[in-house]
Amino acid sequence: MMEKNPFNSIAPNDYVEAIAATLGLSIPDEIKPGVVANVEQIWAIAQPVITFPLSDTVESAATFEP
Repeated sequence: MMEKNPFNSIAPNDYVEAIAATLGLSIPDEIKPGVVANVEQIWAIAQPVITFPLSDTVESAATFEP
């Protein structure tokens, strides 16, 4: 289970509430645990990409071509 959000300063439940408020969304109490669980899962899946080390000399591509 994720202990903190991507910003490492807030619990997942508080993160979901803050983002919902920022976006003007109302998340019913009965589905909030599922929303929090999904955010935790997304964060866990994203970790390999977020933590992948990149050299300071790497430049982004001007255009993405698969």
